[in-house]
Amino acid sequence: MTNKFLIFGIILFSIFTPVWAQSSIETGEKYLNENQINQAKKVFEEHNENLKAIEYLGDIASFEKKWDEAINYYEKLVENQPNSSAYNFKLGGAMGMKAMEASKFKAALMLGDIKTHLNKAAELDKNHAEVRRALVELYMQLPTIIGGSKELAQQYVKELQSINRVDAYLAQAYIHKIEEDREAMKIAVNKALDTAIKDKSLVARNYLNYELGERAALLNLKPEMAVDFLEKYIKNYNYKDLKSPAWAHFHIAKIQASKNNQDQALSHINKALASKFNFPEAEKLKQQILEM
Repeated sequence: MTNKFLIFGIILFSIFTPVWAQSSIETGEKYLNENQINQAKKVFEEHNENLKAIEYLGDIASFEKKWDEAINYYEKLVENQPNSSAYNFKLGGAMGMKAMEASKFKAALMLGDIKTHLNKAAELDKNHAEVRRALVELYMQLPTIIGGSKELAQQYVKELQSINRVDAYLAQAYIHKIEEDREAMKIAVNKALDTAIKDKSLVARNYLNYELGERAALLNLKPEMAVDFLEKYIKNYNYKDLKSPAWAHFHIAKIQASKNNQDQALSHINKALASKFNFPEAEKLKQQILEM
């Protein structure tokens, strides 16, 4: 009788454990969607053998800019599913971010792996816009002697034209930025802004709202449009986004200050300072606003 109950218990456990795990993952996702990052992290850590939980833990580590942790999680995913475009992109991206903060020697040692994973992600998914954006930046930043290539960067811009034209114009603007061609950069950003307004579905990721608003603000283009994009970014900010909302408030404050809207400028610069410690650019701008 005891053995029968034991066998029955084992069967029940094997049936309900995956269901319970899935329920817990959904709870973690709910926390993430509500930007309760620490609570979500605790849930996912309880299921650190579940691929979805591992991916979320990697994403949270990336959000917190803990690149070694993120790389460790993403490596587990790629080892389990080597032909996943998403996993290769995330691993290559985390490695790239770590390389940006490392010494030139360490960055050079990481370069081969970064290119391998990003290029593989692009090959596996012909419609992956983000990895092509990353590759444009990578090939434009690298010196020619170690693999930099404007020709390759332009090839990815060409591919982006058939995937997402907003991404394509922003990628082209980045090439002009590296070449220090401000006028050509303005033209490309203007095209990105106009395209995004005509077809809002092309603003497929919240971070595009930030990019569009920031570029417009820095180039003194379409200030009302820039503010609109930046406010959308703040409203929809989540763990997938790279820049703190403080920077969006900072750019809105600059735009409002340039229009002599002191009250609005002061409101946004105070929000920027409240959301980000050690923000000397915002401190300086606040002083300028107070002296208006």
